[in-house]
Amino acid sequence: MADLRTGQCLCGSVTYRAEGLRDIWYCHCRQCRRVTGHFMAACRTGKDDLDAHGEIRWFKHSGTSEMGRCARCGSPLFWRQPESATISVVAGSLDDTDGLAVPGHIFTAEKGGYYAIADGLQQWAGQPEGGC
Repeated sequence: MADLRTGQCLCGSVTYRAEGLRDIWYCHCRQCRRVTGHFMAACRTGKDDLDAHGEIRWFKHSGTSEMGRCARCGSPLFWRQPESATISVVAGSLDDTDGLAVPGHIFTAEKGGYYAIADGLQQWAGQPEGGC
């Protein structure tokens, strides 16, 4: 696999290999903040480009979207919409993020009031035109 990345949950029960991960986006929407405890940092790839091993539990958290967590330790690992051809990987679960860019922050209109976004990256009140 070209551009192969690996990752795992906190306890190591779930491991994965992913190819072709795109940029890491910081999402400040209420859903992401509630399922992670803060804003989400995640990057996308094709579902066929992700090979995970171990027991993952999928939880619906809004509409048709689901969050995949380790069944043993509960670490958030993946986000998906089942009908989509892509899946998002939680950046904190990656073993190495070197070389992955961060274009900016999305859904900043919903960010928590307890923190400021002051890193100079571009911000979008919702999702950027063309997606992320």
